[in-house]
Amino acid sequence: MKAAATILKAVPALFAIQGLQYLIPLLTIPFLMRVLGLDRWGQVALLITFGQLVLILLDYGLHLSATQAAARRAGDSRALAALFGAVTMAKLIVAAAGLPFILLAAGLIEHVGNDPQLLAWALAAVLIQAHDPLWYFLATNQTNRIAMLTVTARMVAVIIMLIAIRTPDDAWIYFASQMAAWLAVVCAGIWYARRQTGFAWRHLRGGTAVLREGCRIFQLYAGSSSFDYLVPLALGAVTDPTSVGLFVGAEKLARAAASLLTPFRNALFPQMSRLLAEAQQEARLLLRWALVRMGGLAVAASFTLLLGADPLVPLLLGEAARPAVPILQILSLLPLLLTLNGLIGVQWMIPAGRAAALRNIYIATGMLRLLLCVLLAGSLDAPGAALAVISSELSVLGACLLYLRWWPIRDSRPSD
Repeated sequence: MKAAATILKAVPALFAIQGLQYLIPLLTIPFLMRVLGLDRWGQVALLITFGQLVLILLDYGLHLSATQAAARRAGDSRALAALFGAVTMAKLIVAAAGLPFILLAAGLIEHVGNDPQLLAWALAAVLIQAHDPLWYFLATNQTNRIAMLTVTARMVAVIIMLIAIRTPDDAWIYFASQMAAWLAVVCAGIWYARRQTGFAWRHLRGGTAVLREGCRIFQLYAGSSSFDYLVPLALGAVTDPTSVGLFVGAEKLARAAASLLTPFRNALFPQMSRLLAEAQQEARLLLRWALVRMGGLAVAASFTLLLGADPLVPLLLGEAARPAVPILQILSLLPLLLTLNGLIGVQWMIPAGRAAALRNIYIATGMLRLLLCVLLAGSLDAPGAALAVISSELSVLGACLLYLRWWPIRDSRPSD
């Protein structure tokens, strides 16, 4: 299968990039817990979570919608230059319009706005990261070009952290080093795009059109991802930063295991988008191929977390994080559930024109997640938040399967 071969070719570079998303926390969390202390680390963890929530807004789902658009323009350098400029302008518009609301939210959320300097560094890092050009290289089948730079820049940032952070007052260095790493990646991406497509500053137009076209994908992405990052904030509102730190540490481990399969899903999306438009039967075969192989790997990852939580938590997060063992055991289902939900929802329903339905599913189950978090965390602390996460992911899976049973995807796709 040609599409499968293309996916497997892109996986190594994507694996390196995605692995850093979770390798960096695993390398730094034990160190930060020890040097900063659990309470200060809890505050940093809240800012990391808040930053990821802000990133959802600033990215506007363009890592999906722009990838889809660029994949359909591959080979047309003029169209790609115009798209690169329009996407860049769209992100600048979102940042300018959203910053006042971001600052207002930071002041209202418990423990997030307590340290203005730390908040400023965290937001600066996210503002730069939002311009990550991976979508362009993924859509044009040249992920290797940006992967090595991303890996190198972010590992240098880790080294700087480990050397420079010595006291709780040095927490800002974590965000400053991340900002510098993403700045290098963004600049390199612009340079590559300029060489390959002729992109220039005159192409910085058409941002509002990109925002209109990507609105449904953004609604879907916000509905699916924002609730992930709202859970630690909700937990912090009913408990304390220490509980948040333990929960975030355990969740990072669970999502790190799930992230091992994310490169396959990222490489799958452009192929599935193309096949569902051109050859739906081949798209169905590709989905089955992915479900069997990726589903099996996800089962193995979940079992590993469940059975190995007791030694893994102190080994990877440090002895101070041992209370996170039961949290990780509850979250051990995440690799399997995230993989299945990603394949059935993002990889199948979005390219098939069912983004609005998937958005509604994510919003409904996300609200359930927050409600359960507040109710359960009040009595069970961080394990209650973990139960809320698993319950909502199970709800997503069940709702997607029921939807596809009632409204199966035919050769003639409906428009959302």
